[in-house]
Amino acid sequence: MSRAQMLAFAPFAFFAATTMRDTGLLSSLENAGAEGLTRPELARDTGLSEYAVAVLVDFGQDLEILSEQEEACTLAPLGHILLHDPMTRVNMDFTRDFASHGLPALETAIREGRPAGLAALGDWSTLYEGLHELEEPAAGSWFRFDHYYSEHAFRDLVERLARDAPRHVMDVGANTGRLALRYLDRDPEACMTLLDLPGPLQMAREALEAAGQADRAHLHPTDLRDNSRELPGGADAIVMSQLLACFPPEEIVALLRRTARAMDSETRLYIVELCPDRQIHEAARFSLNAVSLYFTCMVNGTSRFYPRDTLGRLIDEAGLMTDHEEEPIGVGHTLLRCRRR
Repeated sequence: MSRAQMLAFAPFAFFAATTMRDTGLLSSLENAGAEGLTRPELARDTGLSEYAVAVLVDFGQDLEILSEQEEACTLAPLGHILLHDPMTRVNMDFTRDFASHGLPALETAIREGRPAGLAALGDWSTLYEGLHELEEPAAGSWFRFDHYYSEHAFRDLVERLARDAPRHVMDVGANTGRLALRYLDRDPEACMTLLDLPGPLQMAREALEAAGQADRAHLHPTDLRDNSRELPGGADAIVMSQLLACFPPEEIVALLRRTARAMDSETRLYIVELCPDRQIHEAARFSLNAVSLYFTCMVNGTSRFYPRDTLGRLIDEAGLMTDHEEEPIGVGHTLLRCRRR
């Protein structure tokens, strides 16, 4: 198969695959097992027309999602992955329901250094200003995508934090408060300060109240891009999980410098990021480099997933130093624990 033609028709392949998944065609073939189904049987089982089955089966064979021998269609291993692999599902739904609306504006975003594709979803200067206003299905698919990766990282990060046992943890870029909920549940003596824009923090407040943890969490609305706003001091530990990818390098340095001013000699900063050059699997590196274009096109136009050495240089420039490193945690994340120089 020509890779050039695969790229030329990549959107057709993607939408054909999601259609085969969501119309029940792949499930019908899975249920049929090794015996498979003929095309008329597949049409009856799915409620699709024989024409619809024909165009999907023909292309599905080219994509190696299914196979057809002696008039019986069976599901190929790739089809099982499309049906059952949770990472593949959240990635595909994110691409279809959210990113595909803005990606046609990628060239404009690249040339102008702004999230030109975001206008397809709302009138905001960055995604995070309007995250709480997203409509379905974009909202559900974005949050499932974000939570899939963050929840795996949070699970390991909370255990790592618990070994150091900080009593007061400040979560910078707290989003909807899911890390706070995990850590407060893990350590009944701890308290949390959550920093983010007002919209995400309102969602965090609702989640904390529903869990009966609101009295142990202080919400600090702020714009982390605004260098005139200092971070509150007094925390034993500061966490930035999947946050720095949301900023261009110069803003990362500025944010880390403000963070350093909020730290004393005992405070530790825990940075959790996905670094493309630290991935074990080629597919993971490919995925992260692809999603970096989402930051270009639909977040702010100037950020990305950074290589490990780039993060190290920015940390050093901000007057911090890494005293402990772990990887992988979560789904291929890198954990950097830092202190003031």
